[in-house]
Amino acid sequence: MLLKLKEHVAFLLGVEAAGLAADQPLHLLGLESMGFVDLLVFIEKQFGLSLMNSGLSHDDFASLAVLANRIAAAQPP
Repeated sequence: MLLKLKEHVAFLLGVEAAGLAADQPLHLLGLESMGFVDLLVFIEKQFGLSLMNSGLSHDDFASLAVLANRIAAAQPP
């Protein structure tokens, strides 16, 4: 899950996924508002997670690692 998130954010930023630190805040990676919107759509499609019902909060987007853990926890069994 973390790898897919890193790859998608790297694509959005036009950088190599290997260069993205999983624990760095997303805004410090360079992700801006339209990138966040794209990331939200990606999460819904890629992981089948309805964001409206997921319980994700602002804090869950602190970093790619936090986000990956939260998505994993929010997915149905």
